[in-house]
Amino acid sequence: MNLEQKIIDYAKQQAPHEMCGFVVFDGGKMRFIACDNIASEPEHYFEIATDDWLKVQAYDGVIALVHSHPDGEPALSAADQQMQLQSGLDWWLVCDSKLHKFRHIQPLLGRTFVNQAADCLSLCRDAYMLSGQDFPQFDYTFDWYEKGEQSYIDGLAKYGFERLADSQDLQLGDIVMMQVGSSVANHAGLYLGDQLLLHHSPNQLSRRVIYGGYYLQVTHSIWRYKQCSQLNFTAILNNLSLTINR
Repeated sequence: MNLEQKIIDYAKQQAPHEMCGFVVFDGGKMRFIACDNIASEPEHYFEIATDDWLKVQAYDGVIALVHSHPDGEPALSAADQQMQLQSGLDWWLVCDSKLHKFRHIQPLLGRTFVNQAADCLSLCRDAYMLSGQDFPQFDYTFDWYEKGEQSYIDGLAKYGFERLADSQDLQLGDIVMMQVGSSVANHAGLYLGDQLLLHHSPNQLSRRVIYGGYYLQVTHSIWRYKQCSQLNFTAILNNLSLTINR
């Protein structure tokens, strides 16, 4: 039995309680270490004993913290995301007999801009990862748009997005492609609903803005993920909420 199936089976055994544990490196192999859920209401949340946190430090490395949502959503709640930030670990989540993996990321709001590492496209990619779809890194060079290349547009089309007609209404999760001082679309933002846009420009922190005025003027096109109905975009709003309140 492979590692992921072991984790899923253990979660089923612990239901209706949330299960918890760690995935570690042990002698060059990945291993699942189950932990007792010591929460006072284990059917609603989980808590790992301090001793268990200390014990896993003896292994060759901790890969991920694992827990389950027996009757919940296949996405990290605001509380989950807050704890993930504090843990500094990837989190794996069992829900509906599937294992969902969430990379440890910076909060979506307030990021310092780093080209190709923490830029506008990275922001959108991380938001989609939280929602349940982790896309590979897009292939683009530092000065792609100065060469007239369509790297962002090509990447969206490659990974399952389609361009909306001008008459279609925007919805949460749509990617707004903008043309900023360039001959091609070179800036991406994520539509949050209620006329709000999440984006990250050079020399600025990532932020929300009203999608109107200047941003409408520079809009090149709107793109929607073809399988968006299968994603949980509430996870993005959870992340924005925890960033505001922390």
